[in-house]
Amino acid sequence: MATTDLASAPPVTPERRAKAKEATGVAVFGTFIEYYDFSVYGYVAATLAVVFFPSDDPAIGLLNTLLVFGSAFLVRPLGAMFFGWLGDRHGRRTSLIASIILMGAAAGLTGLLPGYAQIGVLAPILLIVLRMMQGFSTGGEIGGAASYIREWATPDRRSLYISFVPSFGNLGKGAAAGVAAIVALLLPGPAMESWGWRIPFLLAIPLAALVLYLRLQVEDSPEYVASKAEHRTTDKPIAEVFRNYKAPLAKVISISLVQNIGTYVGTVFVAVYFSNVLGFSKAAASTIVLVAVLIAAVLIPVCGLLGTRIGAKRLLTYSYLAYLVITIPSFVLMNQHSVGLAMLGLALGMIPYALCQAGTYSIIPEFYPVKVRHTGVAFGHSVGAVVGGGGGPYLATWLSDATGSTFIPAYILVFAGALGLAVISLAVRRNTAPAASHLYR
Repeated sequence: MATTDLASAPPVTPERRAKAKEATGVAVFGTFIEYYDFSVYGYVAATLAVVFFPSDDPAIGLLNTLLVFGSAFLVRPLGAMFFGWLGDRHGRRTSLIASIILMGAAAGLTGLLPGYAQIGVLAPILLIVLRMMQGFSTGGEIGGAASYIREWATPDRRSLYISFVPSFGNLGKGAAAGVAAIVALLLPGPAMESWGWRIPFLLAIPLAALVLYLRLQVEDSPEYVASKAEHRTTDKPIAEVFRNYKAPLAKVISISLVQNIGTYVGTVFVAVYFSNVLGFSKAAASTIVLVAVLIAAVLIPVCGLLGTRIGAKRLLTYSYLAYLVITIPSFVLMNQHSVGLAMLGLALGMIPYALCQAGTYSIIPEFYPVKVRHTGVAFGHSVGAVVGGGGGPYLATWLSDATGSTFIPAYILVFAGALGLAVISLAVRRNTAPAASHLYR
């Protein structure tokens, strides 16, 4: 079931088209910073394991570090509800401003945090608190950015414009991987463990300040403004989603679950996979991931443009089929102990990933009307992220260590593709509403 709010949609004018481009740029630049801040933890996880969880067994320290990584996902639904309420009650712009302030503060404070050697067990406790603050913030960012852009863009450009959300999210992850690679390359191991790991986190402070300035300059979405003027908003969006939009919520959770498995196993966990499982240096691992996510960042808008022609349902179907067909060959290349072949293999794996990203973010805002869109998208996506994103890297690490197989991540991604095919065939039906029917072909 998709909703279009045609009654409250402002007319399309050249001025609105121009403002839609500006609003999209500001929104996705903020997403870039959010995902830089959020992902940098994963790219320096091996170093953080030494600093905050010293152990005679490196695998145990890494597992503890990944548990902290996963803790951020546990609070994402709470962040989604809070920022969703803020966005549906007080405007998308207000929510986006608040989320970037919290994320920048949490990342910056992480960069200033003493390690276990300085303050003992308090160090990992504070790391968990700050990581959960990041998760709380991220819970609202995607729902806010996707809703904001969806409500600015004209129907014929929505799939393309919304695809810049995951595209710039990947650029943020690419920037995190790039900074991690440069720091690891320039600094010897002891310096990296002493102070070098702080650099990527401290960069979040000026970046977040810049995004805050830009978000303060833009207007709220015209559909939200019109809906509020017509008294079509609600004071209790959370309760209304659970009461009146159970089926759309279940669909968004299912689609987001598959997307997040692909995201966090296929682009974040692989940095640890290359260094700890396949034996590449940390610098080489970060470089391989950097190249792949930059390729994905370019591919995703291309897939978004394709989505405007064939529809998001078909786009998602193609992505899930691609996971089934491409994943195993891509991991065969990664396992050849060659940086070049590993880079090629991961780049090949970005094809289903890019298709899935573009399709997912295009389709999930369409399940809700304006009055609960931010809450519904943010909460549904965050619940999918808890299982797919929070559990995926930990499960991949545990199974790889327990079985000794280097193909565990591939098997998880193939499973995600099969699950996605089941979800898309059962959960998403063709929509007859004219403003959104192109999404469901």
